[in-house]
Amino acid sequence: MPLVLAGLLLLLCVGCGGDDSDGAEFAVYHLETAIGRPGNDGELRCGPPRVACPGIVVQPPPRVFRYAVLTAPALTAADIDRSTVRAASDPSAGTAVVIVELTTRGRAAFARVTKEAARVGGRDQGWHHVAVVVGDEIVSFPEIDFDAHPDGFTDAPGIRFAAANDTDARELAAKLRGDGDYPAMLRVGGFGEHLTRRQWASE
Repeated sequence: MPLVLAGLLLLLCVGCGGDDSDGAEFAVYHLETAIGRPGNDGELRCGPPRVACPGIVVQPPPRVFRYAVLTAPALTAADIDRSTVRAASDPSAGTAVVIVELTTRGRAAFARVTKEAARVGGRDQGWHHVAVVVGDEIVSFPEIDFDAHPDGFTDAPGIRFAAANDTDARELAAKLRGDGDYPAMLRVGGFGEHLTRRQWASE
């Protein structure tokens, strides 16, 4: 089924491997319940060159903010197939993206976390988000529309998120795969996006 997201996109894929390399850490969290408010301390960071960061009104953020992790992530590197991580292009938006295919366990975990975000957001009458983390950096935090997707996304064998440009996409993909040297700071796009299903296919 064609799936799309401006920054975090669901895709059709066949990856079913696991965390079998020394690549960067990867995690997905229910932002509102698992990650604290921005401040000066915490395990995670977000700031320049990001265009936006969770809880920061000013765009782009004026500095690096830290975020405490409150609960364990819904997905970790063990839930992705690192060998399939790759840079690509989104022809509908004309942007560079990074594709991350999920294992069988990862697909189930992603379904659970998006369902949780949709259900809690619906209860609170406010869109909740899932935060995508690479290394210690929050690189994307798309909204989950509880009206359009009250049960989250139960059929997403992979995710993809936007990069600022082709170089960014290649660098982030290399970081996740563990392909030798890569920059410590990655200029990856993706922030406050709205999770939807539209015309985008990845057959």
